[in-house]
Amino acid sequence: MRALLASLVFSLVPLSARAQPPSLDGLLGGAPRVESLPNGLRVVLVPWASPGIVAYYSLVRVGSRDEVEAGHTGFAHFFEHMMFRGTEAHSGDEYAALLNGVGADGNAFTTSDYTCYTLVAPTAALPLVVELESDRFQHLSYAEPAFRTEAGAVRGEYQVWSSDPSQPMWEALGELAFREHTYRHTTIGYLADVEAMPGYYDYSRDFFRRFYTPDDVTVLIVGDFDADAALAVVRERYGSWRGRRARSAVPVEPEPTEGGRRDLTWTGPVSPQMYVGWRTPAFVTEGRGRGAAAARTASLRDTAALQLVYLYAFAESSPLYQRLVVNERQALDLSTGLGEQSRDPGLFLVMAELTEAGSFDGVLAALQAELDAIGRGEVDAARLGTARSHLFGSMVMALETPASVAGFLAGHLAVAPDLDTVRAYLTALAEVGPEDLARVARQYLTASRRFTVTMSPGGAS
Repeated sequence: MRALLASLVFSLVPLSARAQPPSLDGLLGGAPRVESLPNGLRVVLVPWASPGIVAYYSLVRVGSRDEVEAGHTGFAHFFEHMMFRGTEAHSGDEYAALLNGVGADGNAFTTSDYTCYTLVAPTAALPLVVELESDRFQHLSYAEPAFRTEAGAVRGEYQVWSSDPSQPMWEALGELAFREHTYRHTTIGYLADVEAMPGYYDYSRDFFRRFYTPDDVTVLIVGDFDADAALAVVRERYGSWRGRRARSAVPVEPEPTEGGRRDLTWTGPVSPQMYVGWRTPAFVTEGRGRGAAAARTASLRDTAALQLVYLYAFAESSPLYQRLVVNERQALDLSTGLGEQSRDPGLFLVMAELTEAGSFDGVLAALQAELDAIGRGEVDAARLGTARSHLFGSMVMALETPASVAGFLAGHLAVAPDLDTVRAYLTALAEVGPEDLARVARQYLTASRRFTVTMSPGGAS
């Protein structure tokens, strides 16, 4: 069935500047059912052909973006750890034992914009899953010693990450590209803040009260289940939850007027590498009033065009990749931020690992020259059609399991207000033409909006 769907999507996307998109309902095999409880909790139910298996994801729209208080970077990620510490009804050990006992697999992750708690379980265990998840989201309980223990674990996690050259590179890129906005710091936070976390027990309790509220949570249930029965259990277990999300005073980042560069060195073995980010808009512009709809449509078209620039300019089949990686061997690899979106204006990312034959200046100049050419309108319509075909086909093939579907929806609902926005985005991907790629390249992907971090081995410059 999945292979058939993939072939149908490819047949709908000829090598032209325009293409029929795979609709969201088509990708999911039917329209998702969306319900909201009186307390604001949103529930998305998606039947999926996965006999006896269901994915249960809890999306909380809080991430490092919300860490606006000085000295508290990394707290959204830290709090993700605390959510496994248990309640008065079920200790952390009991929570884990009950899920393991039914063969459920759970985890969580935090990003700049959201935190997501993931569970995949047998359908028969769904009532237990709802009970356990609703309990910890409403009644999380932990004493200060447990809090301090977890703080030590997070400090160890930072230590592991700091042994990788990517850690100082991401920190440097954020500090270069953002002077005011909280995207300036990484999800794990600054070392000084991580080290100070054991002293913030009371702050952690307040964090839970402020951000873990029903109006800030979306429950996604995907797989083999009875939607009416599942919704009834969710209403029963979550219906008494109360609270309203606190507003985060996230600073507005000014538009960049000049780019920046920082060159780092690494004492251990490392290949020369570089991260390059161009400041770009948010996934969608949310607004009110007469012009809100037009602004939303325009911002989604920009987002769609930028996603297609990734594939058009930097995919393995692109002339630039073939030249830098295959023929001239200046780089071992080029990778991008394809598929990554942000709630506020973020970065269009390209990462390069260089060979001895490559130079930072040479590869950077090649990247910018390709984007400048696109900005001048040098866009081949047939190659754009191929890039779009690849993107649509990849979407289909990626949605193979309940977990992949739940993750796809969670990632989009973290940066978009609703599923209609996701539908509009898919339409925009199909409608983007060469002129749109040229426009966003001219507007956003210029040297004055570019921020570069390089890493060299052993003190080389």
